[in-house]
Amino acid sequence: MKFKLSLLFFLILPLLICSCKEETASEKIIHLWVFNNSPSPLEDMNKVLKGFHVENPGIKVEVTVLDWGSGFSKIVLAAATRKGPDVIQVPSTWAASLTDIGVLMSLDSVVGIWGNPNLFITGARETMKPRTSAHVTSLPWFLDVRPFYYRKDVLDTLKIDPNSINSREAFIETLQKIKKAKISIKNKVVSPMAYPAKNDWNIVHNLASWVFSAGGSFLSEDLSKSNLLDKQTLDGIYFYLDFVKNGYNDYSNLDKTTAGVSNDFDQGKTAFIGETTSKSMYLENQNFLQNSNAVAMLEYGCITPPTAKKGKQAKYFLGGSNLGVFSSTNYKREALALLRYLTVQSDVQFQFSRISGFLPALSETYDLPYFSENKNRRVFQKIVESGVSYPAVSFWSAIETDVLTKRFNNIFNIIAGSEGKQWPKNQIDMELHAADREINGIISKDIQRRQTEKGL
Repeated sequence: MKFKLSLLFFLILPLLICSCKEETASEKIIHLWVFNNSPSPLEDMNKVLKGFHVENPGIKVEVTVLDWGSGFSKIVLAAATRKGPDVIQVPSTWAASLTDIGVLMSLDSVVGIWGNPNLFITGARETMKPRTSAHVTSLPWFLDVRPFYYRKDVLDTLKIDPNSINSREAFIETLQKIKKAKISIKNKVVSPMAYPAKNDWNIVHNLASWVFSAGGSFLSEDLSKSNLLDKQTLDGIYFYLDFVKNGYNDYSNLDKTTAGVSNDFDQGKTAFIGETTSKSMYLENQNFLQNSNAVAMLEYGCITPPTAKKGKQAKYFLGGSNLGVFSSTNYKREALALLRYLTVQSDVQFQFSRISGFLPALSETYDLPYFSENKNRRVFQKIVESGVSYPAVSFWSAIETDVLTKRFNNIFNIIAGSEGKQWPKNQIDMELHAADREINGIISKDIQRRQTEKGL
């Protein structure tokens, strides 16, 4: 009997070896391109993908991390040569442009198979289907918002309830009290608030919530013209700039980046800042507190940005990134499996949020205790639920970068140069009018381009 079993083993051994070779040879390698979304982007993504490899043993994912400066050009080149990835991170403001040039595959059937398209946070859904497209071409992956962080010790000293700071008027009243009190921490007087301005990539994002909450917008509802000079838009812009005019945001902050302002908050120099949700990861990290010169930053809290007038509904900037499937992929089924894993599984969404500090785009993730039982993270949820994405049109990137960022840089340069002098309202107005003309010029060119493509 033993002989027969041994003989049988040697007879089937070649078949087993052959079978193993065929399984290895049939393993499909799909490529995922992402950007620098976390402290160690390659290592972090591979951690997130461990579960995918367990669930899909026949698929291997190779990750490439793109540079923000050259990423868009690399994606366009990959599309032209049809030598791109299978799944790609799509910054929400790029979704329309990449759809226009045919980079992304339609996901209409996928949304139908996976069920309710309302799986995702409301404000992020617009980017799934750009305004000029008939198809869904990407799915929300993670979200970026700007909560307001505050020092508990400062508000406690002044007996201010943070929950009462729920409007522009209440915020101004609070800033006035802080400025008047001249509270000192580590022998330094705490300034009321701070935001960066010149030379900071967040310049438009930081301003947007004030514009949206004032009832304004950067473009008209039908996207046919600039809305920059609309009364409500200007109201939000001027209110934001007046933080400098009225001495709540010191002129010295205008030369700082987000990192500089954020560090000042850590050192106890500032009572309020607007920052990304990833800031909370550092403020909750005991090693960070022990290995830095930070004050006792466990004494921090979060509130929704007080950007709306009393009694009005606030709306907030909502950014982030989607994921799409490259139209030239040879592994459609495998690419869709990866897309599903990263976007519609709440445990994976939660894992990536913990690693990156960004927020989940999948609505059900916020039911987890990590969000529902933490008062600071409940603030994050309130912000995303009232978040507004930038218009999902291909020309938005040019408007944001070439017009708004440039012109508001100019405005803050003008303001910085006016310190101790008369407030430069006329010069500010000139910059806003110039920006309005440039935005309309970009829109006009896009309309002409589309008419030419249609042969009109």
